[in-house]
Amino acid sequence: MSTTFSGIKQTSGDKRWSKDGAAVAAASPRALAAARPALESPRPSAGAASGWRYSTQLNEQLSAAQCALGYVDGMLRQMESFKGNLSRQLSQRQLDSGSLKFQRGELEANWQRRQADSAGSLDSQLRLSLGAPARQSFTVRGLDLDSLTGGQPETLVFALDGQTAPAAVRVGDGISRDAALRRLNQALGPLGARCELDDHGRLGFSCGEQDWARLRDNLTVRGGGMRFPGGMPQPLPTQAEPAALDAGQWQLDDHAQVRQTLQGVVRSIAQLQQTRAAIGSAIAEARQSIGQLARTDEQSWASGFVSDFNARLNQTADFNHLQQLVPALLGISRYRVISLLSLR
Repeated sequence: MSTTFSGIKQTSGDKRWSKDGAAVAAASPRALAAARPALESPRPSAGAASGWRYSTQLNEQLSAAQCALGYVDGMLRQMESFKGNLSRQLSQRQLDSGSLKFQRGELEANWQRRQADSAGSLDSQLRLSLGAPARQSFTVRGLDLDSLTGGQPETLVFALDGQTAPAAVRVGDGISRDAALRRLNQALGPLGARCELDDHGRLGFSCGEQDWARLRDNLTVRGGGMRFPGGMPQPLPTQAEPAALDAGQWQLDDHAQVRQTLQGVVRSIAQLQQTRAAIGSAIAEARQSIGQLARTDEQSWASGFVSDFNARLNQTADFNHLQQLVPALLGISRYRVISLLSLR
């Protein structure tokens, strides 16, 4: 039984990484991430025939959406206050650069907390990711489909600063686009990155946002002297996708700069509002899914819960799930379970 949201999709303007699936949205305050481990599912009334049902997946997704909503609301309040101050000082023809720079600094600091405050649910483009940590998109200079499929054959060797075994990729010599993508993903996957095509057929890369700094600083490549130099491995020339908000770039020293900054703030407010609407839709759909789950007969619900539980327990390369589960199971014996079932 699936408990994922079907309606959380990127808008056409945001659909850069088409194979990443889900998202448009924003982050959430640290207080929500820490103090609210999950958004409670509404329990049906006492007269409901099937009682309350629990879904790990829905619980996590709702928690992430709630964190994102709180963060966006906080950013919107700050942005509106900053916008009002900018407008007021422009209309009075008097600038208090100190107060404006103080507000800009607060916005920048809040943006730097985005990943932590949103519990990893918001990426740098304010896209919401439910059920998986947000990803960082980037490009690699010298790696495009034309260079990978055409030209002389060459073996590229990728490595992550000695932390993983090097991975070799044979490119060129007229290989197909699909083969180039498949080979790159087989090589980069164990290193924590993947590649895909955007809506315009251009090659792009992504990794978990929490892994970006490590890959940016430590991922290397060695070629054969055609696409990349041979000999000693060289740092892979990566370039991160520009963030949706960069308050540090807003200048405030004269009226012209303040006017330009005001335009940037207005655009940022519009994007945050769009993100907020997307989060609201996701939460509404989640609540609808919970309502449907509450009406599911017990046998179907139990079957779905067991499937969900097993899938999470058997996820590869993620010890966190097992680490969280083991303490909860300590002291629960087969006989205790049988005793509980006998009470029905």
